[in-house]
Amino acid sequence: MAARKNPEHLEAPAVLTDGPPWRVDRGATGFGDAGAKPLPSTDLTRFRAACFTAARTAGGHVGVVTRLAMATFHAVTITGPGWSRTVLCHAHLTAVAFPSAPPQGWESPRTFDEPPDWAGQFALAGFRVLGQAELATPVEELDLSNLARAERTQVSHWRPATLGELLFNCWD
Repeated sequence: MAARKNPEHLEAPAVLTDGPPWRVDRGATGFGDAGAKPLPSTDLTRFRAACFTAARTAGGHVGVVTRLAMATFHAVTITGPGWSRTVLCHAHLTAVAFPSAPPQGWESPRTFDEPPDWAGQFALAGFRVLGQAELATPVEELDLSNLARAERTQVSHWRPATLGELLFNCWD
């Protein structure tokens, strides 16, 4: 069944422009320049609501939404009979992804899975659902010109290999 757009929600800002090369939006790393306008915050109420709708669609239930102090993402686990999937929601961009394993401690997720069928509920709520191939895009193939100077400095320091590592990080 194809997902339909919910007219109550505005189109989510792009995490990437159509590409290649794909241009990554400001705030992707979670860092901003000193004195610059603060980064936007993702609407957690909308994310939680999408989690509950997705869980109902999948026949599961929602765990607690968590965020580490240094992480660029919120994480929640949706669990059903015999299965469990973690959903990551970017803290500054309206994007969600499905890591191959739940984040552990201060470790940033390195690999991601394809979104499950019920992930369309996040798209209906205005989130960009990122797929495995998109998240595996090498950083060298990305246009980082929209990133703040502090973000580009962090990318140079931490050297993420992929878009997924750049977006969903626990850098300090």
